[in-house]
Amino acid sequence: MDNDLHALHRQAADWLIRLREEPDDREAADAFEAWLDQEPAHVRAWASVSAMFEAIGETRPEHADAWRTENAAAFRTPARRVYRRWGQVPRARAPGRRQLGAAVAAALLCAWIAPSAILFARADHMTGTGEMELVTLDDGSAVRLGPDSAIAVDYQAGARTVRLLAGQAWFDVKHNPGAPFRVAAGDVRTTVLGTSFDVRRIGSTTAVSVQRGRVRVVDHGAAPAPARELATGEWARLDARHRMTHGTDNPALLGAWREGQLIVRNRPVGEVIDELRPWYRGRIIVLSPALKDRRIDGVFDARDAMTALTAIVRQEGGSVRRLTPWLIVIS
Repeated sequence: MDNDLHALHRQAADWLIRLREEPDDREAADAFEAWLDQEPAHVRAWASVSAMFEAIGETRPEHADAWRTENAAAFRTPARRVYRRWGQVPRARAPGRRQLGAAVAAALLCAWIAPSAILFARADHMTGTGEMELVTLDDGSAVRLGPDSAIAVDYQAGARTVRLLAGQAWFDVKHNPGAPFRVAAGDVRTTVLGTSFDVRRIGSTTAVSVQRGRVRVVDHGAAPAPARELATGEWARLDARHRMTHGTDNPALLGAWREGQLIVRNRPVGEVIDELRPWYRGRIIVLSPALKDRRIDGVFDARDAMTALTAIVRQEGGSVRRLTPWLIVIS
């Protein structure tokens, strides 16, 4: 069943590209209408792929609501009628490859530049896609920023605070009992007593892991605020619902992202994909919600996102397609 669904999504994506490139091809239009009318699943696959293109900024089809209805019988005829209206749309609204590429590129620029500009205004240090940077703070503590990451530094008398605004950072902190070192990542506060540790704020998950020393992690976004002390080799993760999980790992394996590696043990596919996004200069879109919840193990090269995604997804029966140099679709 899953393989059939993946095949239908591939077919729908092929139709979308062909029809956008050849908007006046009557033979292609008739063949597409025949494909839509074959079975309701074709229309649902078409709606899913169309919604994916909307998500990256493509102009919303005026007939999308008709495609999304759950009553398959009710939209077989409208789907055909709607496409014939689409065939009469001026070429400016049915662009060829260059126009479509330009439209998608413009949408992606809007999606990327606005958040980056906000981060730039707030951050003291930040990195781009696939970049890492080693920052030495005034007290000699070191911070290694992962890709697409940003921090703001606030050192005052008796207190040292670093705010992780986005991404991930590895901290090697100089001990100073007169000035506690704290890392703020959203609602999560990590207080340090001289240690090497990792803080990640990627997707909806905030995670802390300790290679050496001890830290105290408190989630101020929940009441009562959950707290946990972590020692060498221990980690804690907090999800969007402020649920905390914790465990122990080999300290030598923590922070492997500094070498461009993702070491995954019993993690949801969705979380692993989120950790790959900062390494890829484009968009990664997942069409299968069920796939995100499946748990996997493995070691992946984050610097080669396409190969890593293929290895992750195919072991779970999914498929990976690169539709453009800046767009990967997983189904």
